[in-house]
Amino acid sequence: MTDRIIAATILDEAKFLTGSYLSGANAMSETARARRVTVRDVAEEAGVSISTVSLSFQSPERVAAETRQRIAEAASRLGYTPRNRSPNGSKAKLFTLMMEELSLSAFPEAIYGAIIRSIESQARQQGMGMLLATVEKGRMPQSVQENQTQGVIILGGCPENDALALELHTLGIPLVLVDTYIPHEPISSVVPDNEWGAFQAYEHLVKLGHKRIALIEGPPKYRTLVDRRWGALRAAEELGVPVAPEYQQPSISSGYPQKGYREMKQLLNLPNVPTAVFAVSDRAALGALEAIKEAGLRAPDDIALIGFDDLASAESASPPLTSVHYAREQMGVLAFDSLMAQIKGKEQLPVRHVVPSELVVRASTRSKHV
Repeated sequence: MTDRIIAATILDEAKFLTGSYLSGANAMSETARARRVTVRDVAEEAGVSISTVSLSFQSPERVAAETRQRIAEAASRLGYTPRNRSPNGSKAKLFTLMMEELSLSAFPEAIYGAIIRSIESQARQQGMGMLLATVEKGRMPQSVQENQTQGVIILGGCPENDALALELHTLGIPLVLVDTYIPHEPISSVVPDNEWGAFQAYEHLVKLGHKRIALIEGPPKYRTLVDRRWGALRAAEELGVPVAPEYQQPSISSGYPQKGYREMKQLLNLPNVPTAVFAVSDRAALGALEAIKEAGLRAPDDIALIGFDDLASAESASPPLTSVHYAREQMGVLAFDSLMAQIKGKEQLPVRHVVPSELVVRASTRSKHV
């Protein structure tokens, strides 16, 4: 089964099961869920926040004895029991995978689909059930509120994801970030080697003889894309081929499904059109390729083009796109292993796992002296 099909299947199941297990358990009916007392009810009864109730159940030693007692009494009055127990009384083997709602659009491109497939495969081998949820601003996931989950993996970075990660970390919940990290915060993460991959891409264009090299940047809220930009700029400085300010094209595709197209149109309107372009993602590079063709130009004859992510659509493009590859499946394995180590108490210090990246040269770049 291809990544595309697997990703779509996971997404369909997530829509159908909403709050139920994606694997390793049966779905709970909406009627049963409606009758269930929630941690929010307990918080209101005890006069405390939802986070305090969750912390009381997850890490009772971190909550004042008087507050713990008040929460316990409220839970008893309402008939609430933490939802992290299986019928035989042992702790349910569940974890939650969360992502920004907008990231669901990445499924068809197999970026996150491959990572999710890898995480789910690892979980299945160890008898863990996976819950899938989207990050909602200012809202703690239901699986955490109800103490259903042993840990959380957050896929992708944005301000909402960062805020949730910091709150989960404060609660002492095992947590791993994938394809992002939070600077100066002791939270484990798994990322591609974004700076080195971008360095290789820019270096390749310089070695081909290009001097007028442009960058198509991504939204600054995504740390991964920002790191790729910095990698290219570091290469430009070290190799003595700087990027002119007018060639540093910021993202202007917010709200548009096609990335890179509008940015490339801007570059094509410059008095001196760049002879080479590095886009911080394949999605942006493929949009740029369309703009190049629309202008009656060709890659690489008129403009050499490089992307990042090495999607299947990059390899099948016309011409096939030079791109930076990293093992997405390995990212999933590392993320799940890191989460399990925390759950089992084996990973005491936060670890940032960096997955190697390498340039895959295809027909969209070729030797050219300009």
